[in-house]
Amino acid sequence: MLYSPGQPRGHSGHGYPESRGHSGPGHDQSIREGALGSETDGGGVPSLEEYDDLCSLTTLTEDTILAALRLRFYKHNIYTYARGILVAINPFKFLPIYNPKYVMMYNNQPLGKLSPHIFAVADVAYHTMLKQQENQCVVISGESGSGKTQSTNFLIHCLTALSQKGYSSGVKRTILGAGPVLEVRVRGCVCEGGC
Repeated sequence: MLYSPGQPRGHSGHGYPESRGHSGPGHDQSIREGALGSETDGGGVPSLEEYDDLCSLTTLTEDTILAALRLRFYKHNIYTYARGILVAINPFKFLPIYNPKYVMMYNNQPLGKLSPHIFAVADVAYHTMLKQQENQCVVISGESGSGKTQSTNFLIHCLTALSQKGYSSGVKRTILGAGPVLEVRVRGCVCEGGC
């Protein structure tokens, strides 16, 4: 995303998500007993799908990460953070979480304040660009069929909606013009077998 000089300063900045857990029912029994920690602290241990940030897991192993992602996916929570990284699992179906209501909900919110979403990443990049007056980059990576093109489309949709709020008309043209270039680059990487 390119910064266009002449845009207003003073938009709030965004940080990385706080390391936070949630209170809730015990852990999933399909995971080894104690894999997430002890329930003897009186507060209970959150179930795996309740962790918005994988770095908040009490025990951070491949098994607990995969189990947390699997449980979140089954509850239609396709996005999960790993600190400032958004992990997305392609649901291979449309979920009603990409409308203007969601763009507004994530507008100017710190990363990690709301549940993980591609719009949160787009919003942080956009407002950081405005505040710091520097170009921003969002890397979307994954295997063939993982949803990179669709994620890029959702990201561009959100950035376009944010730019229409009157911050800058030049940003909207730049974002919309980037779509075909991004699509060619993504398809080129898939066809070549790597970037």
